[in-house]
Amino acid sequence: MTTIIVIHLNSFSQRTELVKEWVMMDTLFISQVSDAYKISTSELFKTLEVNNNRIKDLGFGYILKSGSNGKGYMSFDYKILSYKNEVVAYELSSTIPNRKKKIRKLYKEKLSEIFEIDDKDKVKPIEFGFENATSSMDELKVQLDTTLNKIMNPFIGIVFGNRCGYGMSVLKNREIFDEIINPINCEYLLFSKNPATRIMAIEYFYCHLSDFNSVQKSEIETRIEEIKKYSTRISTCGGCIVGQEKTTELISRIKNCK
Repeated sequence: MTTIIVIHLNSFSQRTELVKEWVMMDTLFISQVSDAYKISTSELFKTLEVNNNRIKDLGFGYILKSGSNGKGYMSFDYKILSYKNEVVAYELSSTIPNRKKKIRKLYKEKLSEIFEIDDKDKVKPIEFGFENATSSMDELKVQLDTTLNKIMNPFIGIVFGNRCGYGMSVLKNREIFDEIINPINCEYLLFSKNPATRIMAIEYFYCHLSDFNSVQKSEIETRIEEIKKYSTRISTCGGCIVGQEKTTELISRIKNCK
């Protein structure tokens, strides 16, 4: 019996040391990221070890790169928007690990060096160049309605669909889109840097043709032809299946809206 107790205590001790090691790695990494963030964007990406494993072609020369890097209980998640190999915007986010109060307080103190954190320990993402991510690809088209910024932004999600994944929940970008779309802003959304937003706007147009006048129809049809020409493949989700579809084929399919 004594032997069993000794083994159990040794095992518990090893697990305790492992937890401490993870916390130490996390706090060191947070400090490194914080220092890099204060230096430059390139130094920040270097410290995060940004790679090219997850790259999405958004069309019209825009690229979205995403990933994460963590050492222990937490990680930094990043989304980077580039145009012709030049970074125009990025989003950096993280969360406080769900651990004991003392440990959570430590993480909050460290992460506060970079992020704004509220009383409920919710970490507000850093949004660099947000205006570049939300603006129209046509500089002559200006929209004063700031409620459109979220759905114009590629960081909100670039998957086209409705209900998707476990539990068949509505995609976040679809939920936001359905709340704001109307015949007045539909054409503007066709100039979003977010390919899913562009396709949802096309879908809305074809499903509500009677709500558009002849001038609107002509301008939107012209823009749709440009999207077919300069876009490649769109990430789609139906049910539990996430895949990709050619833009031209997807537009042909949703054109027959019923």
